[in-house]
Amino acid sequence: MKRLPAMPEFLAPLPLGAVALMAVNDRWLKPAFHNALTGKLSDVALCFFLPLYLSAMLALLTRWPRERRVAVGAGITACLFTALKVSQPAADLFSALLTPVGAPLGITAFRAWADPTDLIVLPLVWGAVRFSRAASREAQSPPVGAST
Repeated sequence: MKRLPAMPEFLAPLPLGAVALMAVNDRWLKPAFHNALTGKLSDVALCFFLPLYLSAMLALLTRWPRERRVAVGAGITACLFTALKVSQPAADLFSALLTPVGAPLGITAFRAWADPTDLIVLPLVWGAVRFSRAASREAQSPPVGAST
């Protein structure tokens, strides 16, 4: 049986917390409050976790080192997020492409709105890269108090 590659950049509390934040926000907070804060929360979460998620998926498909996978994930995320936020036709196409993915989960429609003000959270893509680098350094260093 083939062993799955390590994906610590995504399978860590902070990125998984970002996924949970997005799910809670989209499922309950947006319908209940529908305000500026709930409008930005999912964008914050997405810009942080998506580069790390894409890196984890690339670990399944390639033998690339984590640094390259995260860089590619960050590039794809930045380009996709920017396109969705500056072009309503791109947002509509993206929503249409997600509909078959959501159907088995009972999600019948996706909505994305082009809103250039959402680009304010784009630096969180870089935050994801920094998180991955820090996690990698932490994993490589000996525990505090360990003899070397």
